[in-house]
Amino acid sequence: MMLTFSKSLHRIPSSILTWVSMVCSASLATSAMASDLQQQRKIYDQAQEYLDNNQVTQYQEIRNKIKDYPLTPYTDYRAFLVDIGQHSPAEVEAFIDTYSTLPFSARIRAPYIDSLARQKQWQKLAEFQTVEPRGETYQCHYYHALYRTGHKDQAFEGAEKLWHSGQSIADACDPLFEVWDKAGLRTDQQILERMLLAFEARNGSLMNYLKKQLNSDKARKQASDMKALFNRPENVVNFARQHSDSDFNRSQTGLALKKLARKDVRMAQQAFDQATSAQKMPLDEAQKLADYIAFRLINTDSESLAQWRDKKIETSSNNDLIERRVRLAIQEADWHGVEDWIGHLPDKKQQSLRWQYWLGRSEVALGDITKGSQRLENLVGQRNFYSVAAAKEIKRSINYPVSTISFERQAVKPFMTALVRIEELIERDKIAAAKSEWRWLLNRANAEQKEMLAAYASYKDWSHLTVTASIKAKMWDNLELRFPVAHRWWFNFYGEKHSIDPITLMSLARQESGLDVEARSPVGARGIMQIMPSTAKYTARKYQLSYRSSNDLYEVGKNIEIGSHYLKGLLERYDNNRIFALAAYNAGPHRVKTWRERTQGKLDAYAFIEAIPFKETRGYVQNILMFETYYRNLLGVDGAFLNQNEIDTRY
Repeated sequence: MMLTFSKSLHRIPSSILTWVSMVCSASLATSAMASDLQQQRKIYDQAQEYLDNNQVTQYQEIRNKIKDYPLTPYTDYRAFLVDIGQHSPAEVEAFIDTYSTLPFSARIRAPYIDSLARQKQWQKLAEFQTVEPRGETYQCHYYHALYRTGHKDQAFEGAEKLWHSGQSIADACDPLFEVWDKAGLRTDQQILERMLLAFEARNGSLMNYLKKQLNSDKARKQASDMKALFNRPENVVNFARQHSDSDFNRSQTGLALKKLARKDVRMAQQAFDQATSAQKMPLDEAQKLADYIAFRLINTDSESLAQWRDKKIETSSNNDLIERRVRLAIQEADWHGVEDWIGHLPDKKQQSLRWQYWLGRSEVALGDITKGSQRLENLVGQRNFYSVAAAKEIKRSINYPVSTISFERQAVKPFMTALVRIEELIERDKIAAAKSEWRWLLNRANAEQKEMLAAYASYKDWSHLTVTASIKAKMWDNLELRFPVAHRWWFNFYGEKHSIDPITLMSLARQESGLDVEARSPVGARGIMQIMPSTAKYTARKYQLSYRSSNDLYEVGKNIEIGSHYLKGLLERYDNNRIFALAAYNAGPHRVKTWRERTQGKLDAYAFIEAIPFKETRGYVQNILMFETYYRNLLGVDGAFLNQNEIDTRY
């Protein structure tokens, strides 16, 4: 069906009243200065070419010509790295100190330690690195250096600590472990303890490897029993009965029950009492295992399993589990259950806007309209999804506190060198380096300076940097800084093309990436609308869009084109319902299908959002709806919090 919006939502306005007057002097103004800058850039690019080929001498010959160029510290850094292992610890420390205001100063230690370790310069390494470094590889080099310089006890303590891991350990640790083992300090008991960690980490291959390292017949038998339990957790009751009660065997029993719960939760529930009893499991440990099983029984269709689940939750102190049980009551439109299970939460949790809203809704649904309405009234006027939901429930207008600041240029004066450097990085399209510099800058700024840096970034139209600074400064009520109006043309163009409100697109981008056009998530989503390459391929093929590779997703126009097409498809699929479409954009249409099957049309929009089991997706939908409200406020654009279709739909 065709998607339509009111005329007031067609386009993001091209201008907003400026909230503060700013003065900026960081730009290079005259044509002569601009010409000089262009010349410095050419020389800088030549310097980079020299360093690409490790031609440090040639770089040094031209370095003086760019000594005042903002990005020269980066070529100094590259030049220093070329033969870093030839420097003394004092020279490296001096370099770090000289460039302490740049983020790469924190990245010098790792390559220096690597180089010294390759050269077996253990005395230098111990002299340079006087405390345990971060990172497994560097910790192993550090402790090996201590061993080689006579500090064996400290080295072996480090080796033992590093050894106890349920995952494979860096190859750099092998020399350290070898001398530790030769000293007779790697015992069968330690190997069994690491096997237990591998059991917990679900790492069967490591368990097999460790099993081969054991010496005594007794330890081999223990290892065989553990691996058999890992392979067949359904035998947990027999294991618990046949092995003496001990911390070691209780740990195996608990891990097997958890694995069984993931495999067959009904079988885990049936084994729970016998296994925990046979191992004389302490009450607190047994409760944690019961919580684990109960989590996996939240949506059970079995009445007996549901009764067992609820009985265990009644004695639990796991707030996440109790809140999940509240959401099940909401999912089932069980208003008595909502009240009852909220009552199991600690007082502080109960007083949160979230659960006060649902208590109010429950009271109204159960007939105590006066009490429920008053509880909802108390929530109105706050910058929060549940405050807006309460206002809608009792037909009040949406309002929330908004703050502004006055820019004080003096506050950012100490950072002007870095700010000029960041501007040049952005100009040269070195966005990752610019973001790194910005984070480094914010970490060194005090609260007031962070606010002024956010204002400075806003003036410069550095949208993503404005967002990150406003968050770092905790400027929650300053909506103009938290929600920059960025890439207006693209959002307007594709919004109008697909009959999607441009504010919805911008709000989604603000949630997905903080308006970072070069964002990349740990799972591989890319660009301002955080699109997975597989989704981009599918969307481009479906709508016959040009798309060459995942690198295209870092082009803001292409990213918004593909993202808006994909969102359009979801909106069409869900009859213009943003709640379903946004949830599907985040978690996938298959999950939305499952959630709708569970709720069976019993819920309104707010209850359905609350019943979403994934915290990330629940917050995602709530945030985008709120972000749209903020953007409408900033832009002076009318629009409902939920459209009529979203209000009328039964979820």
